[in-house]
Amino acid sequence: MKKVIALLLSLVMAVGMIGCGSKEETADGAQTAEPAEEAEAETPAEEEADFNPADHTLVIAMPVVNHPVHRCVQLGFVEACEELGYNYQIVGTEGSDENEVVAAAETAAAAGASGIVLWAQTETMANSIASLKNDYDVYTCVPHFQWEEGSVEGLDVNLACVSTDYAKSVADYMAEKLEGKAGSIALTQASYTVNENAASEAFTARIKELQAEGKLEGITVLEPMVEGSADITESTDVNASIIQANPDLVAAVSWTGNGPVTWSNAARKCGLEAGELLIVSMDYTTDNLNELESGYVSALVAQPLYEEAYQAVYSFDALLRGENVNYWTQLEAPLMYEGGEGVNSPEYYLDILNRVSSTFSE
Repeated sequence: MKKVIALLLSLVMAVGMIGCGSKEETADGAQTAEPAEEAEAETPAEEEADFNPADHTLVIAMPVVNHPVHRCVQLGFVEACEELGYNYQIVGTEGSDENEVVAAAETAAAAGASGIVLWAQTETMANSIASLKNDYDVYTCVPHFQWEEGSVEGLDVNLACVSTDYAKSVADYMAEKLEGKAGSIALTQASYTVNENAASEAFTARIKELQAEGKLEGITVLEPMVEGSADITESTDVNASIIQANPDLVAAVSWTGNGPVTWSNAARKCGLEAGELLIVSMDYTTDNLNELESGYVSALVAQPLYEEAYQAVYSFDALLRGENVNYWTQLEAPLMYEGGEGVNSPEYYLDILNRVSSTFSE
C-alpha cells in the first residue's frame, strides 16, 4: 500500500513540473523562468515596422559641387531624403578632380553611409564602385550616365536619360531649322565622357541619315572639341576660337550644362547677333533659361536632373527595406524651347530653379 501511495505522489509531482517552465536560481537567490519555447522570428511586416530611415545616412558625391546643373541634381537628392526621413550628406570637390571625389565617397562609406549616389561619368570613377561595395558593403547608384548592366562591378542602380536619344532629337530639330542653309555645325563637350561621346556620335550619324534622305545638303559636322566645364571664361574663349576658325559656321551644339552661356558669350564676343548662329545645348539652369529668352539659344535639352537623384533615394529606400529594384531605369529628356507646352516649356522648370535658389542660397 505504501508503495502505491509513493507512486501516485511521484506522478502528481511530474505532472506539476510539466505544466510550467523550469526555473533556475541565480547567484543572488532570485529565480528566473526559462521560456517553454523559443520566440518566433519576426515577420516581414514586423521587420518593416522596425526599419527607421533616421538610422541611415545617404550620400551624393560629385565633382564641381557648386555647378548650377549639379545643384539641380542635389535638390532632388535632398528633397527625397527629407521626405523619407534619411540623414544625408553632399560631398565632393569644387573642381573636377575625380580622384578627390572618389576619396570623399570612400570616406563617407567608411563613416557608415548606407547608400552613395556617385557621379561616375568616367571609367575611373565607375571602377571605384567595386571597392565601395566590397570594402564597405554600401549600396551604390550612378545617375545621369548610362552603364550597361554588368559593366560596373558592385553597381546596384543606374538611372538616366539616354544621350543617343536626345542627340537624335537635336539633329532632327536642327534639320528643320537649317533647311536650305549650308555651312558647318560645331560640337563641343565638357570632356570625353561616356554620355557626351555617345551624343556626338549619335548626332553625327543622324545628320548623315538625314543627308541620305536628301536633307541638309551642304552641311558639315565638325569633329567634337572639349570646351571644358569648370571655367566659363575659358570655355567661352574655346568656342570663340571655333567661330573664328570656321567662318561658315551656322550652328553649334554643346553637350555640357554651361554650353548655352559659353556659346552665347562666344557669339557676342565675335559680333554675332541673337539667332545668327543656331545654338542648342543642355539643361534648365537660370542662366541657360536667360539665354533662351535672349534669343541667342534656340533650344535646350531638359535632362531629368532633379528626377534622377530623387528616384535614386527612393531606390535606396526600397533596397534598405529588403525589396528588389530594377538595375536600369530610363528617364526622359524633352527638348525645351520658347513657345513649347508642358515639359517643352521653360516655365515648367522655373519652380525647380526657385527651390534650388532657396535651398542652396549662400
